[in-house]
Amino acid sequence: MSSWKRAPCQMTTSLVLLLLIGLQSGVDCLRILAIFPLNSHSHSAMCISLAKGLAARGHELDVYSHYPLKNPPPNYRDHSLAGSLPAYTNNMTYDMVMPAQPSLSPSSIKKAFEQISTPLCGLMELPIFKDLREKNFKNGSYDLVIVEVFLADCYLAWGRHFNIPMVGVMTTPLIDWFNEPLGNPFNTAAIPGSTVKFRHPMNFWQRSFNTIGSDIFSILIRYIMSGQDASVERIFGPGYPTASDLEKDLDLLIVNSHLSLEGPRAYVPAIVPVAGLHISDDDTKLPKVVQKWLDDSTAGCVYFSFGSMLMIETFPKPMLKAFYDSFKAIAPVRILWKIHKPELLPPDLPSNVMTQKWFPQNQVLKHKNTKVFVTHGGLMSSQEAIQFGVPMVGIPVFADQQQNVNVNVYRGISAKVTLSELTEEKLTKAITDVIQNPVYRKNLEKLRSLFVDRPMSALDTAVYWAEYIGRHGKHSLRSPLVDMPWYQKNLFDVYGFILFTLYAVYFLMKLLVKKVFGHFKKDSKHSTIIRTEVTAKKKN
Repeated sequence: MSSWKRAPCQMTTSLVLLLLIGLQSGVDCLRILAIFPLNSHSHSAMCISLAKGLAARGHELDVYSHYPLKNPPPNYRDHSLAGSLPAYTNNMTYDMVMPAQPSLSPSSIKKAFEQISTPLCGLMELPIFKDLREKNFKNGSYDLVIVEVFLADCYLAWGRHFNIPMVGVMTTPLIDWFNEPLGNPFNTAAIPGSTVKFRHPMNFWQRSFNTIGSDIFSILIRYIMSGQDASVERIFGPGYPTASDLEKDLDLLIVNSHLSLEGPRAYVPAIVPVAGLHISDDDTKLPKVVQKWLDDSTAGCVYFSFGSMLMIETFPKPMLKAFYDSFKAIAPVRILWKIHKPELLPPDLPSNVMTQKWFPQNQVLKHKNTKVFVTHGGLMSSQEAIQFGVPMVGIPVFADQQQNVNVNVYRGISAKVTLSELTEEKLTKAITDVIQNPVYRKNLEKLRSLFVDRPMSALDTAVYWAEYIGRHGKHSLRSPLVDMPWYQKNLFDVYGFILFTLYAVYFLMKLLVKKVFGHFKKDSKHSTIIRTEVTAKKKN
Protein backbone atom coordinates (compact mmCIF):
# COMPACT_ATOMS: atom_id res chain seq x y z
CA MET A 1 0.00 0.00 0.00
CA SER A 2 1.24 3.50 -0.72
CA SER A 3 1.98 5.96 2.03
CA TRP A 4 0.10 8.89 0.59
CA LYS A 5 -3.15 9.85 2.30
CA ARG A 6 -6.21 9.12 0.22
CA ALA A 7 -9.30 11.28 0.18
CA PRO A 8 -12.79 9.82 0.52
CA CYS A 9 -14.28 9.00 -2.88
CA GLN A 10 -17.05 11.19 -4.21
CA MET A 11 -19.86 9.47 -6.09
CA THR A 12 -20.14 10.74 -9.63
CA THR A 13 -23.92 10.36 -9.84
CA SER A 14 -26.79 10.01 -7.46
CA LEU A 15 -27.78 6.82 -9.31
CA VAL A 16 -24.52 5.13 -8.35
CA LEU A 17 -25.07 6.26 -4.76
CA LEU A 18 -28.48 4.63 -4.74
CA LEU A 19 -27.12 1.43 -6.27
CA LEU A 20 -24.32 1.10 -3.77
CA ILE A 21 -26.07 2.35 -0.64
CA GLY A 22 -25.52 -0.03 2.21
CA LEU A 23 -22.38 -1.55 0.68
CA GLN A 24 -19.91 0.76 2.33
CA SER A 25 -19.65 4.37 3.39
CA GLY A 26 -16.57 6.56 3.27
CA VAL A 27 -14.61 4.45 0.80
CA ASP A 28 -11.05 5.72 0.40
CA CYS A 29 -10.14 6.76 -3.11
CA LEU A 30 -7.82 4.19 -4.67
CA ARG A 31 -5.24 4.72 -7.37
CA ILE A 32 -5.74 1.74 -9.66
CA LEU A 33 -3.67 0.42 -12.52
CA ALA A 34 -5.74 -1.67 -14.98
CA ILE A 35 -4.10 -3.68 -17.78
CA PHE A 36 -6.31 -5.46 -20.33
CA PRO A 37 -3.94 -6.68 -23.08
CA LEU A 38 -6.20 -9.01 -25.08
CA ASN A 39 -7.28 -7.51 -28.42
CA SER A 40 -10.80 -8.93 -28.26
CA HIS A 41 -13.75 -6.58 -27.96
CA SER A 42 -16.02 -9.16 -26.29
CA HIS A 43 -13.42 -10.08 -23.66
CA SER A 44 -12.54 -6.46 -22.98
CA ALA A 45 -16.20 -5.57 -22.46
CA MET A 46 -16.20 -7.34 -19.11
CA CYS A 47 -12.91 -5.74 -18.02
CA ILE A 48 -13.88 -2.24 -19.15
CA SER A 49 -17.22 -2.56 -17.36
CA LEU A 50 -15.39 -3.18 -14.07
CA ALA A 51 -13.05 -0.25 -14.69
CA LYS A 52 -15.98 2.07 -15.43
CA GLY A 53 -17.77 0.87 -12.30
CA LEU A 54 -14.72 1.66 -10.17
CA ALA A 55 -14.38 5.07 -11.81
CA ALA A 56 -18.03 5.77 -11.01
CA ARG A 57 -17.12 5.17 -7.37
CA GLY A 58 -14.57 7.96 -7.61
CA HIS A 59 -11.38 5.90 -7.82
CA GLU A 60 -8.55 7.08 -10.07
CA LEU A 61 -7.73 4.65 -12.88
CA ASP A 62 -4.97 4.31 -15.46
CA VAL A 63 -6.36 1.85 -18.01
CA TYR A 64 -4.17 0.15 -20.63
CA SER A 65 -6.33 -1.50 -23.30
CA HIS A 66 -7.03 -1.71 -27.03
CA TYR A 67 -10.45 -0.07 -26.57
CA PRO A 68 -10.24 3.45 -25.10
CA LEU A 69 -13.51 5.07 -24.11
CA LYS A 70 -14.95 7.79 -26.33
CA ASN A 71 -15.86 10.04 -23.41
CA PRO A 72 -14.05 8.84 -20.29
CA PRO A 73 -14.66 10.58 -16.96
CA PRO A 74 -11.81 12.77 -15.62
CA ASN A 75 -10.63 10.06 -13.20
CA TYR A 76 -10.44 7.41 -15.97
CA ARG A 77 -7.21 7.85 -17.96
CA ASP A 78 -6.89 5.75 -21.11
CA HIS A 79 -3.52 4.53 -22.35
CA SER A 80 -4.35 3.10 -25.75
CA LEU A 81 -2.82 -0.12 -27.09
CA ALA A 82 -4.89 0.14 -30.28
CA GLY A 83 -2.89 -0.84 -33.35
CA SER A 84 -0.19 -2.70 -31.42
CA LEU A 85 -1.72 -6.07 -32.34
CA PRO A 86 -3.81 -7.15 -35.35
CA ALA A 87 -7.38 -5.89 -35.12
CA TYR A 88 -9.97 -8.68 -35.01
CA THR A 89 -13.08 -6.55 -34.57
CA ASN A 90 -15.17 -7.01 -37.73
CA ASN A 91 -12.07 -8.39 -39.40
CA MET A 92 -12.24 -12.20 -39.19
CA THR A 93 -13.28 -13.81 -42.45
CA TYR A 94 -14.55 -17.33 -43.01
CA ASP A 95 -11.26 -18.33 -44.66
CA MET A 96 -9.29 -17.02 -41.67
CA VAL A 97 -11.32 -18.91 -39.09
CA MET A 98 -12.02 -22.31 -40.59
CA PRO A 99 -8.42 -23.46 -41.29
CA ALA A 100 -7.44 -22.30 -37.81
CA GLN A 101 -9.49 -24.92 -36.01
CA PRO A 102 -6.93 -26.62 -33.69
CA SER A 103 -6.76 -30.32 -33.00
CA LEU A 104 -6.38 -31.70 -29.48
CA SER A 105 -2.82 -32.94 -30.00
CA PRO A 106 -0.26 -31.45 -27.56
CA SER A 107 1.70 -29.84 -30.41
CA SER A 108 -1.46 -28.20 -31.82
CA ILE A 109 -2.51 -26.95 -28.40
CA LYS A 110 0.99 -25.56 -27.81
CA LYS A 111 0.97 -23.80 -31.18
CA ALA A 112 -2.51 -22.30 -30.66
CA PHE A 113 -1.59 -21.21 -27.13
CA GLU A 114 1.63 -19.53 -28.21
CA GLN A 115 -0.07 -17.76 -31.11
CA ILE A 116 -2.07 -15.86 -28.50
CA SER A 117 0.30 -15.62 -25.53
CA THR A 118 3.58 -14.74 -27.29
CA PRO A 119 2.30 -11.49 -28.90
CA LEU A 120 0.52 -10.56 -25.65
CA CYS A 121 3.70 -10.87 -23.57
CA GLY A 122 5.60 -9.05 -26.30
CA LEU A 123 3.36 -6.00 -25.83
CA MET A 124 5.12 -5.25 -22.55
CA GLU A 125 8.29 -4.39 -24.46
CA LEU A 126 6.54 -1.40 -26.03
CA PRO A 127 7.60 2.09 -24.88
CA ILE A 128 4.20 2.64 -23.27
CA PHE A 129 4.86 -0.21 -20.81
CA LYS A 130 8.53 0.68 -20.39
CA ASP A 131 7.44 4.14 -19.25
CA LEU A 132 5.01 2.51 -16.82
CA ARG A 133 7.73 0.28 -15.33
CA GLU A 134 10.03 3.26 -14.88
CA LYS A 135 7.33 5.67 -13.77
CA ASN A 136 8.36 8.06 -11.02
CA PHE A 137 5.48 8.54 -8.61
CA LYS A 138 5.42 11.86 -6.80
CA ASN A 139 2.59 10.97 -4.42
CA GLY A 140 3.14 7.26 -3.94
CA SER A 141 2.57 4.28 -6.19
CA TYR A 142 -0.69 2.61 -7.17
CA ASP A 143 -2.82 0.96 -4.49
CA LEU A 144 -4.15 -1.84 -6.69
CA VAL A 145 -3.49 -3.46 -10.05
CA ILE A 146 -6.22 -5.18 -12.06
CA VAL A 147 -5.03 -7.57 -14.78
CA GLU A 148 -6.94 -9.48 -17.43
CA VAL A 149 -6.17 -13.19 -17.03
CA PHE A 150 -6.19 -14.98 -20.37
CA LEU A 151 -3.29 -17.25 -21.37
CA ALA A 152 -0.68 -14.58 -20.51
CA ASP A 153 0.51 -15.08 -16.94
CA CYS A 154 3.47 -12.82 -17.74
CA TYR A 155 1.22 -9.87 -16.83
CA LEU A 156 0.87 -11.14 -13.28
CA ALA A 157 4.37 -9.77 -12.59
CA TRP A 158 2.94 -6.25 -12.30
CA GLY A 159 1.66 -6.85 -8.78
CA ARG A 160 5.12 -7.89 -7.61
CA HIS A 161 6.78 -5.09 -9.59
CA PHE A 162 4.83 -2.40 -7.71
CA ASN A 163 4.47 -4.51 -4.53
CA ILE A 164 0.72 -3.93 -4.42
CA PRO A 165 -2.38 -6.17 -4.22
CA MET A 166 -3.48 -7.71 -7.52
CA VAL A 167 -6.95 -8.52 -8.87
CA GLY A 168 -7.39 -10.79 -11.88
CA VAL A 169 -10.33 -10.70 -14.30
CA MET A 170 -11.02 -14.02 -16.04
CA THR A 171 -13.50 -13.51 -18.87
CA THR A 172 -14.30 -17.24 -18.98
CA PRO A 173 -15.55 -19.62 -16.29
CA LEU A 174 -12.81 -20.75 -13.92
CA ILE A 175 -10.13 -22.69 -15.81
CA ASP A 176 -8.98 -25.97 -14.25
CA TRP A 177 -5.33 -25.08 -13.71
CA PHE A 178 -6.18 -21.98 -11.64
CA ASN A 179 -7.71 -24.06 -8.83
CA GLU A 180 -4.42 -25.28 -7.38
CA PRO A 181 -2.52 -21.93 -7.17
CA LEU A 182 -5.51 -20.27 -5.48
CA GLY A 183 -6.14 -23.17 -3.07
CA ASN A 184 -9.58 -23.82 -4.54
CA PRO A 185 -11.19 -27.27 -4.15
CA PHE A 186 -11.76 -29.03 -7.46
CA ASN A 187 -13.58 -32.34 -7.16
CA THR A 188 -13.54 -34.04 -10.55
CA ALA A 189 -16.17 -36.52 -9.36
CA ALA A 190 -18.83 -33.82 -9.57
CA ILE A 191 -17.31 -30.89 -11.49
CA PRO A 192 -16.64 -31.34 -15.22
CA GLY A 193 -13.31 -29.88 -16.27
CA SER A 194 -13.08 -26.91 -18.58
CA THR A 195 -11.78 -29.09 -21.44
CA VAL A 196 -14.51 -31.74 -21.48
CA LYS A 197 -18.15 -31.74 -22.58
CA PHE A 198 -19.53 -33.77 -19.70
CA ARG A 199 -22.30 -32.68 -17.38
CA HIS A 200 -23.12 -33.80 -13.87
CA PRO A 201 -23.93 -36.56 -13.00
CA MET A 202 -21.07 -38.36 -14.74
CA ASN A 203 -20.72 -42.12 -14.99
CA PHE A 204 -17.57 -44.01 -13.96
CA TRP A 205 -15.81 -43.69 -17.31
CA GLN A 206 -16.65 -39.99 -17.61
CA ARG A 207 -15.35 -39.33 -14.09
CA SER A 208 -12.19 -41.25 -14.93
CA PHE A 209 -11.63 -39.35 -18.17
CA ASN A 210 -12.51 -36.06 -16.44
CA THR A 211 -9.94 -36.65 -13.70
CA ILE A 212 -7.12 -37.90 -15.91
CA GLY A 213 -7.83 -35.44 -18.72
CA SER A 214 -7.92 -32.43 -16.38
CA ASP A 215 -4.62 -33.41 -14.74
CA ILE A 216 -2.86 -34.07 -18.05
CA PHE A 217 -4.14 -30.84 -19.61
CA SER A 218 -3.07 -28.80 -16.57
CA ILE A 219 0.43 -30.32 -16.74
CA LEU A 220 0.58 -29.53 -20.45
CA ILE A 221 -0.46 -25.93 -19.87
CA ARG A 222 2.16 -25.55 -17.13
CA TYR A 223 4.78 -26.79 -19.57
CA ILE A 224 3.61 -24.40 -22.29
CA MET A 225 3.35 -21.51 -19.80
CA SER A 226 7.01 -21.99 -18.87
CA GLY A 227 7.84 -20.37 -22.21
CA GLN A 228 6.73 -17.06 -20.67
CA ASP A 229 9.38 -17.23 -17.92
CA ALA A 230 11.96 -15.74 -20.28
CA SER A 231 9.61 -12.84 -21.08
CA VAL A 232 9.13 -12.07 -17.38
CA GLU A 233 12.89 -12.07 -16.72
CA ARG A 234 13.68 -10.05 -19.84
CA ILE A 235 11.04 -7.39 -19.11
CA PHE A 236 11.04 -7.18 -15.32
CA GLY A 237 14.50 -8.47 -14.50
CA PRO A 238 15.80 -11.48 -12.54
CA GLY A 239 14.40 -12.73 -9.26
CA TYR A 240 10.79 -13.25 -10.29
CA PRO A 241 8.98 -16.58 -9.87
CA THR A 242 7.93 -18.60 -12.89
CA ALA A 243 4.94 -17.32 -14.85
CA SER A 244 2.79 -20.13 -13.42
CA ASP A 245 3.90 -19.43 -9.84
CA LEU A 246 2.90 -15.79 -10.30
CA GLU A 247 -0.71 -17.00 -10.26
CA LYS A 248 -0.30 -17.37 -6.49
CA ASP A 249 0.16 -13.58 -6.27
CA LEU A 250 -3.49 -13.03 -7.20
CA ASP A 251 -5.34 -11.66 -4.19
CA LEU A 252 -8.71 -11.85 -5.94
CA LEU A 253 -9.89 -13.52 -9.14
CA ILE A 254 -13.14 -12.32 -10.70
CA VAL A 255 -14.52 -15.01 -13.01
CA ASN A 256 -17.24 -15.01 -15.65
CA SER A 257 -19.37 -17.65 -13.96
CA HIS A 258 -22.63 -18.12 -12.05
CA LEU A 259 -24.23 -21.08 -10.33
CA SER A 260 -27.21 -20.94 -12.69
CA LEU A 261 -24.84 -21.58 -15.62
CA GLU A 262 -22.18 -23.96 -14.29
CA GLY A 263 -24.12 -25.42 -11.36
CA PRO A 264 -23.34 -25.07 -7.65
CA ARG A 265 -19.68 -25.51 -6.78
CA ALA A 266 -17.26 -24.46 -4.07
CA TYR A 267 -15.14 -21.32 -4.35
CA VAL A 268 -12.62 -19.96 -1.88
CA PRO A 269 -13.32 -16.31 -0.92
CA ALA A 270 -10.58 -15.12 -3.30
CA ILE A 271 -12.62 -16.34 -6.31
CA VAL A 272 -15.76 -14.32 -7.03
CA PRO A 273 -18.18 -15.36 -9.84
CA VAL A 274 -19.79 -12.38 -11.60
CA ALA A 275 -21.29 -13.63 -14.87
CA GLY A 276 -23.13 -10.83 -16.65
CA LEU A 277 -20.70 -8.14 -15.48
CA HIS A 278 -20.44 -6.84 -19.04
CA ILE A 279 -24.21 -6.45 -19.49
CA SER A 280 -25.37 -2.84 -19.32
CA ASP A 281 -29.12 -2.81 -18.75
CA ASP A 282 -29.55 0.94 -19.08
CA ASP A 283 -31.96 3.28 -20.85
CA THR A 284 -29.91 3.61 -24.06
CA LYS A 285 -32.26 4.30 -26.95
CA LEU A 286 -32.36 2.34 -30.16
CA PRO A 287 -31.67 4.25 -33.38
CA LYS A 288 -35.01 5.52 -34.70
CA VAL A 289 -34.91 3.38 -37.84
CA VAL A 290 -34.24 0.23 -35.79
CA GLN A 291 -36.86 1.16 -33.20
CA LYS A 292 -39.48 1.59 -35.93
CA TRP A 293 -38.45 -1.68 -37.59
CA LEU A 294 -38.90 -3.60 -34.36
CA ASP A 295 -42.14 -1.82 -33.44
CA ASP A 296 -43.59 -2.72 -36.83
CA SER A 297 -42.45 -6.36 -36.59
CA THR A 298 -45.83 -7.54 -35.31
CA ALA A 299 -45.17 -11.10 -36.50
CA GLY A 300 -41.88 -11.11 -34.61
CA CYS A 301 -38.26 -10.34 -35.39
CA VAL A 302 -35.14 -12.53 -35.51
CA TYR A 303 -31.90 -10.91 -34.39
CA PHE A 304 -28.95 -12.44 -36.28
CA SER A 305 -25.38 -11.65 -35.18
CA PHE A 306 -22.12 -13.57 -35.06
CA GLY A 307 -20.48 -11.19 -32.61
CA SER A 308 -17.88 -8.46 -32.88
CA MET A 309 -15.24 -10.36 -34.89
CA LEU A 310 -16.81 -12.66 -37.50
CA MET A 311 -17.84 -11.23 -40.88
CA ILE A 312 -20.84 -13.29 -42.00
CA GLU A 313 -20.71 -11.63 -45.41
CA THR A 314 -17.44 -13.52 -46.16
CA PHE A 315 -19.08 -16.95 -45.73
CA PRO A 316 -19.32 -19.16 -48.85
CA LYS A 317 -22.08 -18.24 -51.29
CA PRO A 318 -24.03 -21.51 -50.73
CA MET A 319 -24.27 -20.66 -47.03
CA LEU A 320 -25.35 -17.10 -47.74
CA LYS A 321 -27.96 -18.42 -50.18
CA ALA A 322 -29.26 -20.75 -47.44
CA PHE A 323 -29.58 -17.71 -45.15
CA TYR A 324 -31.44 -15.74 -47.84
CA ASP A 325 -33.83 -18.61 -48.61
CA SER A 326 -34.52 -19.16 -44.92
CA PHE A 327 -35.25 -15.46 -44.39
CA LYS A 328 -37.79 -15.60 -47.23
CA ALA A 329 -39.35 -18.76 -45.83
CA ILE A 330 -40.04 -17.31 -42.37
CA ALA A 331 -41.70 -14.10 -43.65
CA PRO A 332 -43.62 -12.13 -42.42
CA VAL A 333 -41.19 -12.57 -39.52
CA ARG A 334 -38.49 -9.93 -39.92
CA ILE A 335 -34.73 -10.10 -39.45
CA LEU A 336 -32.14 -7.69 -38.07
CA TRP A 337 -28.81 -8.86 -39.49
CA LYS A 338 -25.48 -7.52 -38.22
CA ILE A 339 -23.32 -7.14 -41.35
CA HIS A 340 -20.18 -5.00 -41.27
CA LYS A 341 -19.70 -4.76 -45.05
CA PRO A 342 -23.12 -5.15 -46.72
CA GLU A 343 -21.53 -4.47 -50.13
CA LEU A 344 -19.99 -7.98 -49.93
CA LEU A 345 -23.41 -9.64 -49.69
CA PRO A 346 -24.94 -11.23 -52.76
CA PRO A 347 -27.66 -9.17 -54.49
CA ASP A 348 -31.39 -9.58 -53.90
CA LEU A 349 -31.43 -9.34 -50.11
CA PRO A 350 -34.95 -10.34 -48.99
CA SER A 351 -37.24 -7.41 -48.21
CA ASN A 352 -37.90 -8.61 -44.64
CA VAL A 353 -34.22 -8.11 -43.70
CA MET A 354 -32.51 -4.99 -42.34
CA THR A 355 -28.72 -4.96 -42.18
CA GLN A 356 -26.60 -2.64 -40.07
CA LYS A 357 -22.89 -2.54 -39.31
CA TRP A 358 -23.73 -2.48 -35.61
CA PHE A 359 -26.80 -2.89 -33.43
CA PRO A 360 -27.11 -2.00 -29.74
CA GLN A 361 -27.51 -5.69 -28.92
CA ASN A 362 -28.92 -5.40 -25.41
CA GLN A 363 -31.61 -2.96 -26.53
CA VAL A 364 -32.55 -5.20 -29.47
CA LEU A 365 -32.83 -8.24 -27.21
CA LYS A 366 -34.95 -6.29 -24.73
CA HIS A 367 -37.57 -5.40 -27.34
CA LYS A 368 -40.83 -7.31 -26.96
CA ASN A 369 -40.95 -8.27 -30.66
CA THR A 370 -37.51 -9.94 -30.69
CA LYS A 371 -38.41 -13.64 -30.68
CA VAL A 372 -35.17 -15.44 -31.56
CA PHE A 373 -31.45 -14.71 -31.39
CA VAL A 374 -29.43 -16.49 -34.11
CA THR A 375 -25.93 -16.52 -32.65
CA HIS A 376 -22.49 -18.04 -33.07
CA GLY A 377 -22.68 -19.13 -29.45
CA GLY A 378 -20.26 -16.68 -27.85
CA LEU A 379 -20.30 -16.78 -24.05
CA MET A 380 -21.12 -13.07 -23.67
CA SER A 381 -23.92 -13.22 -26.25
CA SER A 382 -25.41 -16.29 -24.58
CA GLN A 383 -25.47 -14.52 -21.22
CA GLU A 384 -27.17 -11.49 -22.77
CA ALA A 385 -29.84 -13.72 -24.32
CA ILE A 386 -30.45 -15.29 -20.90
CA GLN A 387 -30.54 -11.89 -19.16
CA PHE A 388 -33.19 -10.56 -21.56
CA GLY A 389 -35.12 -13.81 -22.05
CA VAL A 390 -34.61 -14.47 -25.77
CA PRO A 391 -34.26 -18.13 -26.89
CA MET A 392 -31.52 -18.92 -29.40
CA VAL A 393 -30.56 -20.77 -32.54
CA GLY A 394 -26.86 -21.54 -32.24
CA ILE A 395 -24.55 -21.89 -35.25
CA PRO A 396 -21.11 -22.45 -33.64
CA VAL A 397 -18.02 -21.52 -35.65
CA PHE A 398 -14.85 -21.80 -33.52
CA ALA A 399 -13.24 -21.76 -30.04
CA ASP A 400 -15.64 -22.39 -27.13
CA GLN A 401 -18.75 -21.76 -29.24
CA GLN A 402 -19.42 -25.45 -29.90
CA GLN A 403 -19.49 -26.23 -26.20
CA ASN A 404 -21.55 -23.13 -25.36
CA VAL A 405 -24.22 -24.02 -27.92
CA ASN A 406 -24.30 -27.67 -26.78
CA VAL A 407 -24.87 -26.53 -23.20
CA ASN A 408 -27.68 -24.19 -24.28
CA VAL A 409 -29.32 -27.01 -26.23
CA TYR A 410 -29.04 -29.23 -23.14
CA ARG A 411 -30.73 -26.50 -21.09
CA GLY A 412 -33.58 -26.39 -23.58
CA ILE A 413 -33.10 -22.71 -24.45
CA SER A 414 -31.59 -23.12 -27.91
CA ALA A 415 -31.72 -25.11 -31.11
CA LYS A 416 -28.53 -25.93 -33.01
CA VAL A 417 -27.53 -25.92 -36.68
CA THR A 418 -23.97 -26.90 -37.61
CA LEU A 419 -22.15 -25.10 -40.41
CA SER A 420 -21.23 -28.41 -42.04
CA GLU A 421 -24.92 -29.33 -42.32
CA LEU A 422 -26.36 -25.87 -42.91
CA THR A 423 -29.29 -25.83 -45.33
CA GLU A 424 -32.29 -23.59 -45.80
CA GLU A 425 -34.58 -26.34 -44.53
CA LYS A 426 -32.64 -26.99 -41.32
CA LEU A 427 -32.22 -23.30 -40.47
CA THR A 428 -35.87 -22.53 -41.20
CA LYS A 429 -37.01 -25.47 -39.10
CA ALA A 430 -34.78 -24.42 -36.18
CA ILE A 431 -35.97 -20.80 -36.22
CA THR A 432 -39.62 -21.75 -36.64
CA ASP A 433 -39.43 -24.33 -33.89
CA VAL A 434 -37.89 -21.88 -31.41
CA ILE A 435 -40.53 -19.25 -32.25
CA GLN A 436 -43.54 -21.59 -32.05
CA ASN A 437 -42.53 -24.03 -29.30
CA PRO A 438 -43.26 -22.41 -25.91
CA VAL A 439 -40.92 -24.84 -24.13
CA TYR A 440 -37.87 -22.84 -25.18
CA ARG A 441 -39.15 -19.61 -23.66
CA LYS A 442 -40.46 -21.41 -20.58
CA ASN A 443 -37.04 -22.98 -19.94
CA LEU A 444 -35.38 -19.64 -20.52
CA GLU A 445 -37.66 -17.83 -18.09
CA LYS A 446 -36.75 -20.35 -15.39
CA LEU A 447 -33.03 -20.00 -16.11
CA ARG A 448 -33.29 -16.23 -16.25
CA SER A 449 -34.95 -16.11 -12.83
CA LEU A 450 -31.95 -17.99 -11.41
CA PHE A 451 -29.43 -15.87 -13.30
CA VAL A 452 -30.72 -12.50 -12.10
CA ASP A 453 -31.61 -13.55 -8.53
CA ARG A 454 -28.60 -12.16 -6.64
CA PRO A 455 -28.08 -10.09 -3.49
CA MET A 456 -26.11 -7.55 -5.58
CA SER A 457 -25.66 -7.02 -9.29
CA ALA A 458 -22.59 -8.50 -10.96
CA LEU A 459 -21.02 -5.04 -11.24
CA ASP A 460 -21.68 -4.12 -7.61
CA THR A 461 -20.26 -7.47 -6.48
CA ALA A 462 -17.06 -7.06 -8.52
CA VAL A 463 -16.59 -3.46 -7.39
CA TYR A 464 -17.15 -4.33 -3.74
CA TRP A 465 -14.56 -7.11 -3.67
CA ALA A 466 -12.01 -5.08 -5.64
CA GLU A 467 -12.43 -2.30 -3.08
CA TYR A 468 -12.16 -4.88 -0.30
CA ILE A 469 -8.72 -5.90 -1.55
CA GLY A 470 -7.79 -2.23 -1.90
CA ARG A 471 -8.82 -1.58 1.70
CA HIS A 472 -7.31 -4.62 3.36
CA GLY A 473 -4.28 -5.31 1.23
CA LYS A 474 -2.42 -8.36 0.00
CA HIS A 475 -3.34 -11.85 1.22
CA SER A 476 -6.54 -10.64 2.93
CA LEU A 477 -8.53 -13.43 1.22
CA ARG A 478 -5.65 -15.87 0.70
CA SER A 479 -6.38 -19.53 1.36
CA PRO A 480 -3.79 -21.21 3.63
CA LEU A 481 -3.60 -23.99 1.04
CA VAL A 482 -1.75 -21.64 -1.33
CA ASP A 483 1.37 -21.67 0.84
CA MET A 484 1.34 -25.34 1.81
CA PRO A 485 3.56 -27.92 0.07
CA TRP A 486 1.76 -30.34 -2.22
CA TYR A 487 2.08 -33.28 0.14
CA GLN A 488 0.50 -31.34 3.02
CA LYS A 489 -2.42 -29.84 1.07
CA ASN A 490 -3.25 -33.32 -0.25
CA LEU A 491 -2.77 -34.84 3.24
CA PHE A 492 -0.22 -37.31 1.92
CA ASP A 493 1.82 -36.88 5.12
CA VAL A 494 -1.27 -37.59 7.25
CA TYR A 495 -2.29 -40.61 5.18
CA GLY A 496 1.33 -41.79 5.24
CA PHE A 497 1.41 -41.51 9.03
CA ILE A 498 -1.87 -43.41 9.32
CA LEU A 499 -0.58 -46.18 7.04
CA PHE A 500 2.71 -46.33 8.95
CA THR A 501 0.84 -46.51 12.26
CA LEU A 502 -1.44 -49.25 10.98
CA TYR A 503 1.54 -51.19 9.69
CA ALA A 504 3.40 -50.71 12.97
CA VAL A 505 0.38 -51.96 14.93
CA TYR A 506 0.07 -54.91 12.56
CA PHE A 507 3.78 -55.70 12.89
CA LEU A 508 3.69 -55.51 16.71
CA MET A 509 0.54 -57.61 16.88
CA LYS A 510 2.15 -60.17 14.59
CA LEU A 511 5.22 -60.35 16.87
CA LEU A 512 3.07 -60.61 19.94
CA VAL A 513 0.91 -63.36 18.48
CA LYS A 514 3.98 -65.20 17.25
CA LYS A 515 5.60 -65.00 20.69
CA VAL A 516 2.46 -66.09 22.54
CA PHE A 517 1.77 -68.97 20.17
CA GLY A 518 5.44 -69.89 20.25
CA HIS A 519 5.31 -70.12 24.02
CA PHE A 520 2.15 -72.24 23.88
CA LYS A 521 3.69 -74.45 21.22
CA LYS A 522 6.83 -74.95 23.35
CA ASP A 523 4.78 -75.82 26.44
CA SER A 524 2.66 -78.18 24.37
CA LYS A 525 5.72 -79.92 22.98
CA HIS A 526 7.22 -80.25 26.46
CA SER A 527 3.97 -81.70 27.79
CA THR A 528 3.85 -84.18 24.92
CA ILE A 529 7.38 -85.39 25.72
CA ILE A 530 6.54 -85.83 29.39
CA ARG A 531 3.37 -87.77 28.55
CA THR A 532 5.33 -89.96 26.17
CA GLU A 533 7.94 -90.71 28.84
CA VAL A 534 5.26 -91.49 31.44
CA THR A 535 3.49 -93.83 29.05
CA ALA A 536 6.73 -95.61 28.22
CA LYS A 537 7.51 -96.15 31.90
CA LYS A 538 4.07 -97.62 32.53
CA LYS A 539 4.54 -100.10 29.72
CA ASN A 540 7.84 -101.17 31.17
